[in-house]
Amino acid sequence: MRYRIDPETLREVPDDPEGLTAWLARQRPTTHAEWTAVGQAARLLDRLDEAERAFRRADDTPATRLRLAQVRQWQGRFAEADEACAELLDHPVFGHFAHQHAGKSRYEQGDWRAAERHFRIALDLREDPELRSSSELALDAANACATAAEVAVELHRLIPPVHRQGARYLHGERPPHTPVLADLASVLAHGPMPLRAVRDVHRYHPRLEAALADTDWLVVADGQVTATERCRAFLVVVNEAHTRAAADLWPVVPDITVPRVDHPMSVARTGETPQARLFDQLRALRQHRGDAHAAAWAEAGLEVRELPEDDPVRRRIEVATDRAAARPYRALTRDGRAELLSALRRL
Repeated sequence: MRYRIDPETLREVPDDPEGLTAWLARQRPTTHAEWTAVGQAARLLDRLDEAERAFRRADDTPATRLRLAQVRQWQGRFAEADEACAELLDHPVFGHFAHQHAGKSRYEQGDWRAAERHFRIALDLREDPELRSSSELALDAANACATAAEVAVELHRLIPPVHRQGARYLHGERPPHTPVLADLASVLAHGPMPLRAVRDVHRYHPRLEAALADTDWLVVADGQVTATERCRAFLVVVNEAHTRAAADLWPVVPDITVPRVDHPMSVARTGETPQARLFDQLRALRQHRGDAHAAAWAEAGLEVRELPEDDPVRRRIEVATDRAAARPYRALTRDGRAELLSALRRL
């Protein structure tokens, strides 16, 4: 029953699901060990009702209770999973397993810092190298997700004021598409931009199509968007305004490592000052998160819409967003992530 742990979901993924399915079909369990093996196989195959029935047929032991808690976690029955784990956190033998499973439940709920605390305790309690490696992987994943979620708050706080302040410094001719063009200035002023990337940056902007259709300002051909000469002159002014605004708002730029993202906005060049370079890096991170958010909605088969904060669908989408948005932060150490957060909060 070999499996690997997905580094983002922290769920076990069987190496040979077809073989495991065939094995499970042959089983006729009668003993505790056999029911346990069947339950574990069914859970790995995401046959959760079957897994729950199997574990209920097994003996009622602390290990069985934790295995049932994990099934309930995967079913989204988090309160039951958390309660079962809480009862065993201080168990002299299974306490480290209880903390590991409690952490995974909190992780799946998007309670990243609580998950991190449980994984850290599990790691401290464990001596077996393989178990420690599992806790270390989970701890790092929870920390990266927490960083992504908390950095997102800072990006929302830091970036819009640069745009608002920069608007005060604009002069000369203003096109009718200023809100669209201003976000693209740091790329389009220097060359073409992929049409798909332009659409992604402004996926929720109601006037994007009008801007793309106005050939006085933008030319769309061969999947690329290019600024006209008239537009480039305006975009130069926009970049100068943003450079000045960033300097106004961030007089001193801390020496921090901002992770790079695989996004078209990562080539943005607003200006040459430290503040302008930081502005570009932070906007690329924000766009990366925007892409992660849109992908999470698409994965759920839904379009972005308002849902109550306590809606389980919305919560699952936000959790998936944080996990995908955390990818760039995995390249940093946990100390590096903490330093990045601290520096952004000081700006």
